[in-house]
Amino acid sequence: MRGTWIFIISLMGLNLLGGQNSTLITGDSSIANSTGVNNLADSGAPIANYWNYFPENRFVDSLRVDSLSARFSVGLEMQFPTQKAYKIRDKYDPFLHEIYMRKARSKTWFFIVAIVVLLYLIYYRAVFRRQFELRISSLFRPYFFEDLMREQQVSSAAGSVHAYSIGLIVFVLGVMLYLINLDFNNLNTFLMFLLVLFAWSGLSIFIYLIQWLFTFSLEIGGFLSRNLQRQVNVNLALGLLFLPIFLIAYYNGTEWQEQWVLRNMYVVLIVWISLRLWVQLWGIIRDGILNLTSILYFCTLEIIPYLLLIKFLQNSL
Repeated sequence: MRGTWIFIISLMGLNLLGGQNSTLITGDSSIANSTGVNNLADSGAPIANYWNYFPENRFVDSLRVDSLSARFSVGLEMQFPTQKAYKIRDKYDPFLHEIYMRKARSKTWFFIVAIVVLLYLIYYRAVFRRQFELRISSLFRPYFFEDLMREQQVSSAAGSVHAYSIGLIVFVLGVMLYLINLDFNNLNTFLMFLLVLFAWSGLSIFIYLIQWLFTFSLEIGGFLSRNLQRQVNVNLALGLLFLPIFLIAYYNGTEWQEQWVLRNMYVVLIVWISLRLWVQLWGIIRDGILNLTSILYFCTLEIIPYLLLIKFLQNSL
C-alpha cells in the first residue's frame, strides 16, 4: 500500500511538474538534491522518460504485466525440440541386459501328492497294523520276516498291494524331481506325474509277469513270493525315509539348484534300487537257496531289466 500511495503522489507530482516545471526545479535546493530532480533537469531530458528511475515505480510496473501467466501456459503449448540430444549408453543400466521371465518350479501338486501318501499310509497302518509292524521289523530282525510270511498266508494280499503302492508313489516323486532338475520345467505337472506313475506301474507288472512265468515253469513259486515281500518291505521303508527329503529338495530347488545332490538325483534312485536288490540277494543267501536257478533268476529278471532301463534313460536324457 505504501508503494501505491507513493505512485499516486508521484503522478500528481508529474502533473504539477508539467505545469510548473521551473518552479519545482528552482525551488528549495535541499528538496531538489534529495529527489535528484536537479540532475534530471540539468540533463535536458523530459522527466517522464525517467519513470524507472524511481524504485517505487518498479513495483507498480510489475503489477501491470502478468509475468507468471507464460510460465503456467508452457505445459499447455506445443513443444518443439530446438537442440539435438544424443543418447548416452550407461554400462550400469540394468535395462541394457537381457531380461528373462522366471517361472516358479515349486507347484502345489507335489505337496498334494505327498499329503495323499501320508493319508494313505495312515489308512494302511490303521487297517493292517500287524502287517505294517512286521514289515518294518523284518528289515532289522530276520525272524520277523517269517512271521510276515505266515501273516500273508492267513490274511489277504491287499496289504501287500497297499504297501507296494505307497513305495511306488514316493519313488515316482523322486523320478519327477530328477526330471525337473534336468531343467525339463514343462514336465513339472500333475499329468506328467500320472503318466510316469502308470508307466512305471506297467513296467513293474510286466517284470512281475515274466518272473511269475519263470518261477511257475520251474515250480519255485515260493521263492518268488519271498523275494516279492522283501521288495515290498524295502520300498515301504525307503518311501517313508525319502518322502520328506524329496519335499525339502523340491521346494528348495532355487537355493539347491547347483548342489550335487539335485544335479545327480538319479544316483538317489539308483541307490534305492540297489538297496532293494541287496536285501533280496541277502535274503536268498540267508534262505540257503543260492544255486544256479536262483542266480539265473536274480541276474536275469532282477538286475538286467533295471540296468537296461538306467542305460536307456541316461542316453535319452
